[in-house]
Amino acid sequence: ENKLPQNCCPLLVFVNPKSGGLKGRNLLYSFRKLLNPHQIFELTNGGPLPGFHTFSQIPYFRILVCGGDGTVGWVLGALEEIRHKLICSEPSVAILPLGTGNDLGRVLRWGAGYSGEDPYSILISVDEADDVLMDRWTILLDAQEALESSENGVLEPEPPKIVQMNNYCGLGIDAELSLGFHHAREEEPDKFNSRLHNKGVYVKVGLQKMSHTRNLHKEIKLQVDQHEVELPNIEGLIFINIPSWGSGADLWGSDNDSRFEKPKIDDGLLEVVGVTGVVHMGQVQGGLRSGIRIAQGSYFRVTLQKPIPVQVDGEPWIQPPGQIIISAAGPKVHMLKKSKQKQKKTGNIKDSRTESTLAEEVQR
Repeated sequence: ENKLPQNCCPLLVFVNPKSGGLKGRNLLYSFRKLLNPHQIFELTNGGPLPGFHTFSQIPYFRILVCGGDGTVGWVLGALEEIRHKLICSEPSVAILPLGTGNDLGRVLRWGAGYSGEDPYSILISVDEADDVLMDRWTILLDAQEALESSENGVLEPEPPKIVQMNNYCGLGIDAELSLGFHHAREEEPDKFNSRLHNKGVYVKVGLQKMSHTRNLHKEIKLQVDQHEVELPNIEGLIFINIPSWGSGADLWGSDNDSRFEKPKIDDGLLEVVGVTGVVHMGQVQGGLRSGIRIAQGSYFRVTLQKPIPVQVDGEPWIQPPGQIIISAAGPKVHMLKKSKQKQKKTGNIKDSRTESTLAEEVQR
């Protein structure tokens, strides 16, 4: 009966082969060669749970997620669900960014996107990475209006929906742009394989929205930690958990401000920022301006008076009138931040690789 060595910390690797063109596919093959193939899970085969089940009895392990921020969110959500069944209930998570935005990957110093580095040196970086904590948030969306009509013609209220957020949540213009982008993507998926084209569609969708009036502040009410907050004239309201938005832009800005704490990803606070419209968003993305700082807090209630586009971590939809409540989710997650130090160890990834012991654990 072959147990893992005491201080061994194998790596559980999740790869989304659909992210980043064919890069995900190629990484899958590289990692299978470098590590034990039983450590590598393709997310298109049943999502993250098979990987967590395989590692459920392993006393200490780390995770590497190869994919975009959406993929990272998927894995963190699954971890939350199955945490109570894992001996190692708080594994640390590293990111190999394969998406287009990669805001979380940027914040944790894994870069803006994978550009073909040697997979072996990636494993060394994961081995040497620093453990940091990150807040996660729960968003409860409770529509007041009855939208669904049942068989007998009685309107049924839509059940409340709960989503988790890691990066940011936007109401109004920024969600509307990603909604337009998603619709365009569904209409002509073949055009969406290049990052540059992806950026181009945003611009086009944005120009169609230029005529909008800045009335979001009249259509929503915001309560922060039980206090009503007056909203300026804005077209978009964004709650940010990490200091990178829309592919690396700094929405909060770096100015000191006596009204607010300096933002951190583990302080139990979200920053709330407004944008006045598409032009303002473009200036933020170009690094020329930051957003309008509105609030900082740990519990939020937004009241929607009419249907408004909402996006959470890049997934957009139209939310009917009602309440949105944002509060801290379960325990903070352990993330791995790439170390600034030059690589100390050379050629030693014995901890990441578990040789045949893992295979035997799995087969028992």
